[in-house]
Amino acid sequence: MRDGRAVLALAGAAFFWSGNFIAGRALSHEIDAATLNLLRWSLCLALLLPWVGPTLWCSRQAIGRHWRLLLALGATGIAGFHTLVYLALRDSSAIDALLMLSLTPVAILAGAALTGGARPSTAQWAGSAASLLGAAILLTHGEPGRWAELPPTRGTLCMGLAVVLWAAYTLCLRRRPRELAPEVVFAASIVPAVALLLGWVALAPHPAPLVMTLRIAGALAYIVVFASLAGFLLWSYGVAAIGPERAGLFVNLMPLFGAAQAIVLLDETLRPSHLGGALCVLAGIALVGMERQVVVAPAVDVVRQ
Repeated sequence: MRDGRAVLALAGAAFFWSGNFIAGRALSHEIDAATLNLLRWSLCLALLLPWVGPTLWCSRQAIGRHWRLLLALGATGIAGFHTLVYLALRDSSAIDALLMLSLTPVAILAGAALTGGARPSTAQWAGSAASLLGAAILLTHGEPGRWAELPPTRGTLCMGLAVVLWAAYTLCLRRRPRELAPEVVFAASIVPAVALLLGWVALAPHPAPLVMTLRIAGALAYIVVFASLAGFLLWSYGVAAIGPERAGLFVNLMPLFGAAQAIVLLDETLRPSHLGGALCVLAGIALVGMERQVVVAPAVDVVRQ
């Protein structure tokens, strides 16, 4: 029974996180990426503080000792990653962005190998190659002859950089000290991220002031309540119940959930190249995850998409 509830919780978290891509795509031309990300995490922190505030206060000395790690987590996984995802969604479909996100296990594997954190096996390198092939199919829409003529779009570049930042975030998060609980790391890493985003928004030129409409407010409410808070709580419960290795596999449901949501809500079209690329990426993920030398899912103590 406990495993069944954990499975539902983890699947629910993946569903809510994939919805973040749908909401981000829907708002991509109505609110700039940095402002959207700033609003998301400022409101999330405001809702989170009544719950985790006392624990944060009790952990203030430990937070001070590990401020560099918390700053790195906030800069990469919250401020940088999500802003780049929202930037990518201005030029890429939600389906394309979600399938590109599937490359994160490969990026994490490569990052762990480069930093000496693991020695990947032959099967894992083969999985990496399969996932890269899937990405190539996605970028060329299944037409290899287009590769030489294919200019990189801003969406592709932003999503590629987002994948790199998420890998860096994951590798940093694996260093979480035991004296800091997952919810403390979650909340404490939001603080420097909000500060960085405030600077970004203040310095960046904005063509027009934000006009808060009912549509923007509704999408923002979904991102804050479901894609951020509810996703975190469901994920934390699932990880505690069945462990991080098994839980990490549920991240791979995001392209499936996201594609279905994009087709229904955004009228996006599922192309044959999407299916071919997704099969290669998922086959690569399966190979990468065959052995436990590297935890290929984002560090699942405190993960949020």
